[in-house]
Amino acid sequence: MIISPSISQILRGIIHEIGGDFKTGLDPVKSAQIDTIIGVLGSCAVRADHQAKFIHEEVEAIRSLAQKFANSGQNGADAIQTCLSEMESADSDEALYEKASQTLSAMSDLGDAIGDDFSGELFALLEQRLANEAVIIGGGFEAAGR
Repeated sequence: MIISPSISQILRGIIHEIGGDFKTGLDPVKSAQIDTIIGVLGSCAVRADHQAKFIHEEVEAIRSLAQKFANSGQNGADAIQTCLSEMESADSDEALYEKASQTLSAMSDLGDAIGDDFSGELFALLEQRLANEAVIIGGGFEAAGR
């Protein structure tokens, strides 16, 4: 597999090219459209840099909390055990992340039933997910019109 230049390096090269001479002399509407494209490409470059790491870390953290909760025998533990079984059947990283996301959602849906022993860790997982997404989108929706 070709790994150099990386996907993020290619995207940053495109950003450099279209953000420079290409934009010179464009009317404000076209310039704003180019800025939107640059913003999206920039987000894609950051995502390319971090996606594999974020996916692995989140999946492992979700799996760990879900396993602890499933083993607790608390109300809802059976549903979370089912989610864990579905995670094990995932056939790709993307599918595993989707199943882990569904597991995280199922734990969140338990509300107070999750209990004090697990709610702090669940909240930390949700905050980490938001932090990871903020890295990918550059801390905010910077594209024009957002």
